[in-house]
Amino acid sequence: MPTPETHGPRLDVPNLAVHALWGAWFAAVLTNWASWSAGVRLGAMGLGWAVMFWNYAVLHNHMHVPIAKPRLLKWLVSRTLGLACGFAYRGYYSHHFNHHKYNDGPGDWGRPRPGEGALHYCVRWALTPWFWPWTVVGDVWKACKTRGQKLELMLDFAVVDGTLLALLAWQPSLGASLFAMLLVGQTCIHYLNLAAHVGSDSTDRKALAVTSASPFYNRYFFNAGYHLAHHLKPQTPWRALPALTEELLRQGQHQPSLLAEPSPIHPSWISRVSAVRKALSATGDTDKPSSPSSPDPGASVSAAPGSRAAAAAQP
Repeated sequence: MPTPETHGPRLDVPNLAVHALWGAWFAAVLTNWASWSAGVRLGAMGLGWAVMFWNYAVLHNHMHVPIAKPRLLKWLVSRTLGLACGFAYRGYYSHHFNHHKYNDGPGDWGRPRPGEGALHYCVRWALTPWFWPWTVVGDVWKACKTRGQKLELMLDFAVVDGTLLALLAWQPSLGASLFAMLLVGQTCIHYLNLAAHVGSDSTDRKALAVTSASPFYNRYFFNAGYHLAHHLKPQTPWRALPALTEELLRQGQHQPSLLAEPSPIHPSWISRVSAVRKALSATGDTDKPSSPSSPDPGASVSAAPGSRAAAAAQP
């Protein structure tokens, strides 16, 4: 196994800039909502959805390698990133690292149910923490091993839920609109889990996840497409993931058929995810397709992501 870089910068400026964009959006909405027409409000929520989805990539990076190393700033950014995505940060942190422990296999809290379709899975996970949270809250509470972590979990729920309740009391239309936007955004976020593991195999370290070589996706979503390398070395800074992926391919530690051209948000990949889940739903299968050798949402890339062939891949 190659040894990757393990330390990010003290301040990850690109990630912090994307998060600052959310802060500017949120401040503008709070300040101007009452004076905006219905059309402007709708546009603002559409923009907010895009900014939220982008900030999820930042949240994900921050959980693994903090985008701000100073202790107080790291703590503050954790809370505001949770608010930006509608997740209680400490709870989502526990949920996400459970995913890394089991790699979308048995024991993973977020694993699709037997025969569950893609849309049902995404909507279920968007709604469950808000309307049927008991099992989820119980799981993340047990995962908190210290008193400080449990206090942090309670604070994070207060930050997210308290903000929504305060907005509903202050300006009901704003609170309801923000909540609806969060539900739509979280539905899209949960799709990313399906996309990253379509055709993967939690029992095979060479096939834990799919790698996207899309230049567009990896440029603007901080190399989130290099998902197998990320699962094998979760604390690798995002800038080091392309080189790590190339090394895995050279050493035969990355199944070549799990290297795909399009991005997870490309229609061809979305179609592939939908088709795979639909097939499993029709058969009531309890697992992924039996062979991870042909999971590509599009054509596989025959060269490493840093090569000319991969660089030519379309978004």
